[in-house]
Amino acid sequence: MEYFGLFRKEAMSIFRDIFNKSSDEPDIKFGRYSDSYKEETKYDAWDIALELYEDKKYLKSFIYFLEYLKDDEVGNVIIDKSPDGRIDFQIFQGSKHITGYATQKKLYAEAKIAKATELELGLLRRMVEKNYGLEYSRYALDDDDCITMVFDTNSLDASPYKLYYALKELATNADKQDDILVSEFKSLKRVNTGHIRTISEEEKKVKFNFLKSSINGTIDIIDNGSLNMVHYPGAASYLILDLVYKLDFLIKPEGVTMEHIEQIHNTFFNNKTMSAQRKNELMRKELKIMLKLDEDDFFHEIYEVLSTFGITLPSGHERLRSLIDSDLNNMDWYVENRHQEVALSIAGYIVGYSLFNFALPAPDRELLILYYKIFNQEFFRKLGFDISYHNGDVLEKKSILKVIKAIKGKYLRNYPNLRLDTRNLSFESDVAFAKSFLLMLRQMDVSKKKKKKR
Repeated sequence: MEYFGLFRKEAMSIFRDIFNKSSDEPDIKFGRYSDSYKEETKYDAWDIALELYEDKKYLKSFIYFLEYLKDDEVGNVIIDKSPDGRIDFQIFQGSKHITGYATQKKLYAEAKIAKATELELGLLRRMVEKNYGLEYSRYALDDDDCITMVFDTNSLDASPYKLYYALKELATNADKQDDILVSEFKSLKRVNTGHIRTISEEEKKVKFNFLKSSINGTIDIIDNGSLNMVHYPGAASYLILDLVYKLDFLIKPEGVTMEHIEQIHNTFFNNKTMSAQRKNELMRKELKIMLKLDEDDFFHEIYEVLSTFGITLPSGHERLRSLIDSDLNNMDWYVENRHQEVALSIAGYIVGYSLFNFALPAPDRELLILYYKIFNQEFFRKLGFDISYHNGDVLEKKSILKVIKAIKGKYLRNYPNLRLDTRNLSFESDVAFAKSFLLMLRQMDVSKKKKKKR
């Protein structure tokens, strides 16, 4: 088995296709990080890690496992090999910095969440309760009174699969909890945040104003629109879910705001016996709390980070197709009865739900981002994007078709069967376009080029 040449950088990759911007666009990233868009060499590294683990070459297996996690372009993983064989490593996940080491016998990793200036009883109780929900890692208090998440295992049990899920559990929970705990317990101070990249005040203000205006706009439609939401609770649900998925993707807040968004999502989908009306009341309550967030607190939640583990699940195009099939035709009644905002929110819900829950194939993702650009043009313009997809209420057909054609050309090499049939796109109105755009996506063939055997 030959390993050499495995870690060379490729000139092109799906990951860079998705996240690289043209030189005239601002360097602003949207949506949560996904580790589903890796170069082929990374999947080769994973296969080698499995083989080496089966051969009981645990340290070598771990090195290839770390290479699988590593994005060579951004430096999210740092590896340091000692002469005695020990491997020290660092992994970055959002606002958290995971450090650890591996030997032939043991692997240890930790992430410091926050430093406690005093040990509040409520904080300690929270840590104990959180431990019951963890499968691999645990909360602990280190010698410096830092709330820390810890994972350790003997090398014999450290298969690449176990390591992936264990380190993901540690990293994603530590990243999520630091903002939440620091905002709730005043005795906690942030630690290890030197790797966080600050965002300009101007960008933060644009996102803050977009958050407030979007929430107020949705509440106004629910309260003052022509449709009685008590009789049609499904309409209010579509409006709220469309809103929060859009805010999550376009603003990408951390901490408390992200917690409210997740709470709204969970309220709707994880309460099977609750009435739709009651769900709407609870979701609306969360929106009202989000409206009370002041500018300074919001600014603390907006920053750019490196990440290693994705939250969204890798999914094929069939996930998007299935969602379109189940919900898109629900637009028709609202269109026929002139409730255009609700009809448009159904299309927006499909787009947002897909991006919130799934790591879709790269062409799907980029086309869904285009949808957001078309229907949130002023937001993108205020962020510095030079786009023109609407002229007043009129859709700019030529500009939209040009971008769709460019997206097809961009991905045709890796998706040779990709077809984007724009003949049935309707530019008569926003609602007509939204439905026809999603129907176009439904018909796409995004089967990938077959991987060559190693």
